[in-house]
Amino acid sequence: MGNENTTTRDKEYLRALFVLKAHEEPVGPTELARCIDVSRVGALQKMRKLEFLGYGKYIPKKGLRLNEKALALVQKDVKRHHMVEKFLEDTLDMNSDEACDESSALDPHISEKFIKQLDKKLGDDLECQCGCCIEPYYDPEDLYNCHWYRKKFTLP
Repeated sequence: MGNENTTTRDKEYLRALFVLKAHEEPVGPTELARCIDVSRVGALQKMRKLEFLGYGKYIPKKGLRLNEKALALVQKDVKRHHMVEKFLEDTLDMNSDEACDESSALDPHISEKFIKQLDKKLGDDLECQCGCCIEPYYDPEDLYNCHWYRKKFTLP
């Protein structure tokens, strides 16, 4: 299964699972539901879908454990969001909250070509306001202070 079947909502669940350290130990639907503010049943259904899409293995009575494919997508997604956010701040003089909200809204509509050009333009000049989530391979704890994560999830 490819990323073309991965929705914006799927990516949101993957980001939540990452911050819950589902790449280290399986995370159950109850814990995911608390983090992302959905029902346990909804979380379980999404976990099964993510397994079907190839992002991990669901272990009954334990939860979903993310694989390398999921980690790569999450890290790419976090960097992508912050690149667009930085571009909006610098180019349109938006404050960080406005730029964050607009980056979230625009993301599903931005092409990979645009992102590659943006990455090339920003180069080493890319820095997030929280200072921790631009360069992969960060730990989940690095995202606890990320403004984007704080807006979306209930974190430990």
